[in-house]
Amino acid sequence: MEARFSDVLQSYNALTSSLLDQWSTLASRSVSRLDPGVFTPSGAVQETVACATLATEAAWSWTACWWESVANLCGLEYGPNIAESQPFHAPKGATLELAGPLVKGPGMAKLGVPVSIEPAQLEPDDTEFKLCVDGTGCRGGTYVGKVKATTQEGTVEVFVWITIP
Repeated sequence: MEARFSDVLQSYNALTSSLLDQWSTLASRSVSRLDPGVFTPSGAVQETVACATLATEAAWSWTACWWESVANLCGLEYGPNIAESQPFHAPKGATLELAGPLVKGPGMAKLGVPVSIEPAQLEPDDTEFKLCVDGTGCRGGTYVGKVKATTQEGTVEVFVWITIP
C-alpha cells in the first residue's frame, strides 16, 4: 500500500510541477506584453484564450490524475482487457489463420490489436477453437471476420466474431 501511495504522490507532484511551469510561462508572456503600445485588444483576446485553454487542460489533467489515483489505490490500475470469443468449429485437424482483419460497424473499423486463435492447429480429432485478444485501449463492440481452416481436403472459411467490453 505504501508503494501505491508513493506512486500517487509522485504523479500529483509531476502534474503540479508541469502545470506550474505552464502557468509561469503564460504569466511571463502576459506580463511582457503589458508595456504601453504592446498590449492590444487582439493580444488581450489571445491571452484570454490561452488562459482558458490552459485552465481546461489543467482541469482534464487533474480529473485524469484523480481517477488514476483511485484505480492505483484500489489495486485496479493497468489491468488488461482480455476478451475471449465463444467457441467456433472447423474441420478436424485444421490449421487456422485469420482471413484478414476483424472489423466492426457500418464504417468497418478494424480491430487494431493482434488476435490469437487458440489453438492455431487443431488436434486430429478436435474441431473447436476460439479467438482471444487484449482489447485494452480498443473501442468496445463486436468485431467480425473470417478464419481460414486448412486441411488436406482444402480450405474452408469460418465466420467468427469477438466482443470487446
